[in-house]
Order: sequence, then structure tokens, then C-alpha cells
Amino acid sequence: MKQLSVLFFSMILLVGLATAGCTSGGETETAVAQTDTTVIMPTPTAFPSPNPEMPRPDSCPITRPPETRFIPPAPYPEWPPGADFWYGTNALWTDLRSDGIWYGLPKSDDGYGNKIALWHEGYSQAEEPRPAITLSARQLDGDAVVEPSVYGTNAYHPDYGQFMMTGIELPTLGCWEITAEYQEAALSFVVWVTP
Repeated sequence: MKQLSVLFFSMILLVGLATAGCTSGGETETAVAQTDTTVIMPTPTAFPSPNPEMPRPDSCPITRPPETRFIPPAPYPEWPPGADFWYGTNALWTDLRSDGIWYGLPKSDDGYGNKIALWHEGYSQAEEPRPAITLSARQLDGDAVVEPSVYGTNAYHPDYGQFMMTGIELPTLGCWEITAEYQEAALSFVVWVTP
């Protein structure tokens, strides 16, 4: 995190020096645009690569893309937003990363938290603004468990439609199998959680 802060402030300093050297109106506008772009860029909440201090062991059977790619029914997009592949069935699916690693998660007294987006064919926010999603987890490389709890809310994005959101707090790092249940459908996947 310290390296990220140093990098961010170095970028601001360089843009500031570039702005100070501008003398004509056109050059000043360009420098201002660069400054605005730098300032409004979102600060990453996770490092771009997994923490080398806790590499994923081969014994963690992370969920990989299936041989036959799942494609959701229309009107949902063929490819997931910001992830590598869709995983599940028309009754319940999610978006997952191919490397199966969750890193840089916010830490609280309850553990490491992450949001999980879920889709269901025909889900409607208007009809079910608080979907009854049951979420649980078990640690595959230890004894920790997350007891089933029911929580869900709704979300919408013009590119990938109406969907359900939920979240989980994992009490420790390691290899986790997470299970979501909604109506008659269940969906389980395995991730490696690292700092």
C-alpha cells in the first residue's frame, strides 16, 4: 500500500511540474486535462498480482472455466463484466476469475469481505428487491466455516441487466468453497483467498 501511495503522489508531482512549465492557452488546457485524468483515476483496492507471500498451493482445487463454456440466456451478455468467465446454469450463475484468487479484500473484525454478484434467468428487481439468497462457506485447507445466512439485494447495469448482490465475510485466508442457494438452485465454487 505504501508503494501505491508513493506512486500516486509521484504521478501528481510530475503532472504538477508539467503544468507549471506551460505558457500558452493550448498547452495549459492539455496539462489540465492530464491533471484531471490523474486525479479522477480510481485508486486500486487490490494489487494487480497476487501476494507472493501466500502463493496458491496446487492442493486448492480452484474453480476453472468449464470445457464447455456457459453462456447465459438472452438478454444477458455472452461474456461477464470484469471477470474471465460465467459459471453456473440458467437457474443461478456468477462471474469468476480464471486464476481463482481473491486478493486485496477489505479486512474487518469478522474477516475478509467480498461482494458476490449472482444472476438468475428472469430475475426482476421490481418483483423481488431483496432476493432470499443463502450463502455459506467452508475452508478446504482448515476447519473454519461460515454458517448459512440469508441476505440479498438487487442491482442493475445497462450492459448486464438486473442481478442479485450478496456478500460474505471469510474468517481466515486460504482455500474456500463458497455455496450460494436461491430458490431450487445451488451453486458452489472454490477460490484461494490471499492478502
